[in-house]
Amino acid sequence: MAALKVLLVALVTAVVGANSNHKFVTEVRQKFKPNINDAIVGQIQKELTASYVYQAYASWFGRADVALPGFQKFFSEASKEERDHAQKLIDYVNMRGGHVQYHPINFNDACDVMANATYKMTDRSRACICEFLWTQSRKQCGASQEIQYGLQAMEDALALERYVNDLLLSLHQQADDAEDPHLTHVLEHEFLEEQVTSIRELAGYVTRLRSFKSSGYALGEYMFDQKLQS
Repeated sequence: MAALKVLLVALVTAVVGANSNHKFVTEVRQKFKPNINDAIVGQIQKELTASYVYQAYASWFGRADVALPGFQKFFSEASKEERDHAQKLIDYVNMRGGHVQYHPINFNDACDVMANATYKMTDRSRACICEFLWTQSRKQCGASQEIQYGLQAMEDALALERYVNDLLLSLHQQADDAEDPHLTHVLEHEFLEEQVTSIRELAGYVTRLRSFKSSGYALGEYMFDQKLQS
């Protein structure tokens, strides 16, 4: 019996060890550190969370009582773009022989991410979409007749893009510290350039929407929505 117990312990240890060793593809992995793998996985999670937020906004603008198809198109495309970013990172981890792990994403998590981002851009502490889709009273985004849907959505998008860019810059610094020139090259040429361009575009959208006076905001928003449809 004692010998059997020893054998079982040895088998369990061997299985655990084997699983641990198979976490990375040793035939491919070269100077790809575990902490860098984990940092990229974290970035994948944030890209998918951003996609989730944008998809929620696209759904909201498609409602018959909101009816802003240009904004719906913009946020639908933005959601797909963030999913594409996540897929690029997934493919990159596999190319380097790493290991991608997936974690649940729910809307509360998305709102928490936005709570960390939006306060840097506006007086609000959370994204308006988090209030739009909940039945609770709206405390920060105004009553239905007062809400400037397009402006608030673009402010949230700008804040989220800046937040994601901060994370990419942090990932770039970690890659530099880990002496991983390939990853820094990929981030610079396939992610950071596009991120900076998106931030500039969204900042322009926010400026234009803010220029519409309260009395004429609805007309300005309608004209802006027409532009987004083209």
